[in-house]
Amino acid sequence: MSRFQVFVVLGLSAASLAGCHSGAKQKSVEALDKELTSADAGDPAVKSALEDQIMVDPQLASKANAHSIRPPDEPYGAPLPPSERHSAPTGEMPTTLGQKAYAKLPPASTGCNMAVGYSALWATKLPEDVPIYPQGHVSEAAGSDTPSCHLRVVSYTSSAPSQSIADFYTTHGKQVGYAVTQSQGTLSGKRTRDNAMFSITLTPRANGGTDVDVVSNAGR
Repeated sequence: MSRFQVFVVLGLSAASLAGCHSGAKQKSVEALDKELTSADAGDPAVKSALEDQIMVDPQLASKANAHSIRPPDEPYGAPLPPSERHSAPTGEMPTTLGQKAYAKLPPASTGCNMAVGYSALWATKLPEDVPIYPQGHVSEAAGSDTPSCHLRVVSYTSSAPSQSIADFYTTHGKQVGYAVTQSQGTLSGKRTRDNAMFSITLTPRANGGTDVDVVSNAGR
């Protein structure tokens, strides 16, 4: 027998042995699996554990995938620190933005809808003629629209003193055609050509700075 034939015979033998070993191993696994299955079938505790419905804790389930990306349950907000928020004196109900607007621009004379909607977006829709003082921090905003009135009500805080803010609105208002008057911490402006009006209330803060309420009927 040649050397080549010897190698072929040895190779076939090795393959045959490997096949036998693999087949035997497979049969061994199947036999073990069958044995375990048949053993478990007669055990009520094992059968119950395998077939019963999985119990889920609703409180834990609601926390699943806590770090996954998902739509928010409500619009994102960036609340101001407690030191920057408006607060009413003890025992008094806070004044709503709708009430502030009603006091400054009565609907009978302006045609405004005082049933305002609240959203930070209203702060971006103040008229360009009556902007927020530079670096002011908005705490609340509301607004409504009718054919004759685009009501905007914005409350914000500023670290600037009241007089600086009053000077800013007085100068800027006159430059764009408003007749501006000031009385007891309130600036009032009116422009005849389009009946645009604004009212700005300035309240000094005890720890410095100013609370500012802006009401306008000529929003964007």
